[in-house]
Amino acid sequence: MKRPTLVSALLLCILLASSLAIAQLNASVRQTALYGGVGRGSPANPGWLISIDQNTGAGTLVAHPDALTGLTGLVFDLSGRLYGTTISGPLMTGRVSQLVRIDPVTGGQIGAAVPITADNLPISITDLALQPGTNTLYGTSLSEDDFTNSIYTINPATGAATFIGNTGVIGATLAFGPDGTLYQTEAVFDSTGFVAGYLDTLDPDTGAVLTTSNPFTLAHVGGLAVRPTDGLIFASGGAGGDIYTLSPTGAQTLVGLTGTGGTGDLAFTPLPAIKDQCTNDGWRRFSFPYRYKNQGDCIQVVNTGK
Repeated sequence: MKRPTLVSALLLCILLASSLAIAQLNASVRQTALYGGVGRGSPANPGWLISIDQNTGAGTLVAHPDALTGLTGLVFDLSGRLYGTTISGPLMTGRVSQLVRIDPVTGGQIGAAVPITADNLPISITDLALQPGTNTLYGTSLSEDDFTNSIYTINPATGAATFIGNTGVIGATLAFGPDGTLYQTEAVFDSTGFVAGYLDTLDPDTGAVLTTSNPFTLAHVGGLAVRPTDGLIFASGGAGGDIYTLSPTGAQTLVGLTGTGGTGDLAFTPLPAIKDQCTNDGWRRFSFPYRYKNQGDCIQVVNTGK
């Protein structure tokens, strides 16, 4: 049998490397991307949409949606539409919020901002979440009277908010896990500032706190998102745009700094959760950020997560 020549060996190596690169590319387009919105209180880049490296926390400026002074809430729906909320000012100023739709590729605002109201009265929304399965938009609002937060569902077309319930604690964030668990972070402050935070699970039907983690103390969390591929919880906090992971028990681990300003909220691009979302041309709705070839390709992701 002939031994392979040096040229054929090199060609084989190049072929294997190319195959590996293609496989890695195919895998990468099926993974979710992490975005953030820089909050209005940030000294740098308020209102900017950023993309975030999930391994290092490094942020990249995408664009600044029209006339936004800060993004307090950020979430993708199951079709890949990106929604954000603005807030008019600091606490004790009669804050109100608007709901905006954002192009995740260009960062441009899509259509006019919609005022968020409950019983026809304007309210402020400090964070957004999207319930998997139902595609229902949730929001949380912090009271300026007793500093506890309440949970609402929000109609994305009209901005009309429906009261779900009050949590009874100082809740700052909101996010659903891929299994339907509703998370929030709550915080304790004293005269010197942040003392400790907690990761809660909530009843999505009543807003009641179901479980509370051990305290975490590295930093106050102002943004929350759960990676749909594995349920890993990401959080943001601090003026430097610190990115953390949070365990269900409250372990807070620094991933890194965005370097783009204090992040108001986080959002992962969605994965199809059930096969029905892939049928009847549903796979085409996930055109961002994925590149499914057909319905079967989409269903494979539902079945395997890859």
